[in-house]
Parts: sequence; structure tokens; C-alpha cells
Amino acid sequence: MPGFAWIKNDGISYITLPHWAEQGVNVAFSARSGGVSQAPYNSLNMGLHVDDKISDVIENRRRYLELFSLTPENMVCCEQVHGNSVAVVGKEEQGRGALDYKTSLPGYDAMVCTTPGIMLTTFYADCIPIFLFDPCQRVVAIAHSGWKGTMGRIATETLKVMQKEYNCLPEKTEVFIGPGIGGCCFNIGEELSKQVKEEFTRLNGILNYDSNGCTWDLQLTNRLMLEENGVRPENIFICDLCTACNTEMFFSYRREQGGTGRMAAGIGLNY
Repeated sequence: MPGFAWIKNDGISYITLPHWAEQGVNVAFSARSGGVSQAPYNSLNMGLHVDDKISDVIENRRRYLELFSLTPENMVCCEQVHGNSVAVVGKEEQGRGALDYKTSLPGYDAMVCTTPGIMLTTFYADCIPIFLFDPCQRVVAIAHSGWKGTMGRIATETLKVMQKEYNCLPEKTEVFIGPGIGGCCFNIGEELSKQVKEEFTRLNGILNYDSNGCTWDLQLTNRLMLEENGVRPENIFICDLCTACNTEMFFSYRREQGGTGRMAAGIGLNY
């Protein structure tokens, strides 16, 4: 069964799906090392919306994209407001949010694209990146799914936009659910756990209870949602590394109490 792999190139490590790369898809989730940012953003901070030095972030983005023979001008970034709105992206959006956060696509947390040479890019420090690829219609997408986005079903909203705009079939669509805070570490309170149970009544095993309270498995929730909406289980690939457990590799907003950088999740077509 295909799975994810770690690649290290020019000091930068990232996670990819080799069987997508073989089909002409750039897909990558960056680790935290190999950049120029100083503590607490050390070192490959990719987020312009934290208090890091802007020139350092742009240099980090340049190094990261150079691995794919791209530049920041090839990036498209969305505002990431923890909602469930999905943007359809083309050449006219190239460069949005790449050098200035204020130019990010406003109000969106997911993007869909069919244009080669564009790298859809979103940023993370515990939320769940969801990459989608329809190899038949050659459509790629990325969705930023924190707990609010998961409650808003952003993964299935993205799937619906792929269907509506490009006639993508869920049963032909493949999904990669990347690293994020795991069910081991994502403790939630009583009120939110009640909301989760009410929203996802048919999804079993997403909440777990022990002496420390309740934890919520966001990756499993998104997987089961997508399966409910027609994505085949064998077409969903998960990297179950927990960002909060592995701060030597990843930034974690929760574990590092807010003062940290962001990883980048990027996807785009080569041809």
C-alpha cells in the first residue's frame, strides 16, 4: 500500500507521497529545520502571520520552493480564518500571500486548482493538513482543518467544490491527511466534547476518555467524514505523526504555548 516518505534536500526535510510525485504532483509538508529564523521560530518558519522577521520567512519560503524549481511567486496562500470556505485558484491568483500576508485570499481555508506551476500552500502548528488529488481530472486541493474547520466539515466542502467545478468523483479522489496534533494530545473540554458528539453522531471512536478527561482524534474524524462522502478507504493515506509529541521535528502551538513558527503544506501540478 502506498504511503508517505521523508525527503531531505539541501538541509530541508519534508514529508511527501512518492506515488503522487510519480504522477507529476508536488506534495510536501515541511519540518521545522533548515531555515534562517531565530528562536522561538527556529528555523524553517514558513508563516508570515507570526512575529518572525519577514525577510527571514521569505528566505525560508524561497529555500523550500527551490526544492521544486519554484519561487514564492508560484505560491498561493489563503487567509486561514478557521472557516470552511473553499477558493478556486488559477493563474490570476499566483503570488497571493507569498510575500505579504495581507494579500492572502481573504476568508478562505481551502483551495482547489488545475493550473500547473502553482503551489497551493497553507500553514500549520497543530491543525490538520488535508491534501486531495483526482488523478483522472488532474485536480489538486489543500484544506486547513483545525478543530473549527473539522466541525465545519471543510474536507468534505473541498470535495464538493472539486465535484462541482471539475466533475471529480469522490471514489476516484485520493486524500493524504498529514501530520497534526494527535488524539494522544488534543485534550478538549466538556462543552466541546458535547458539540462533537452532537455533530458527528455516526462517527465512532473519535473521542476517547480517561482519567485526564477527553481527547479528540481530528485525523480519524476527517477520514471517516471523507469515507461517508464517497472516498474509498484505500484511497486515504495518513501520516499519524503528532506535532505536539514531536517538537524536535515540528512546530506545535499547543505544546510551545503559542510562541512558535509554522510548517508549510504545499501541493501543485508539475504538468
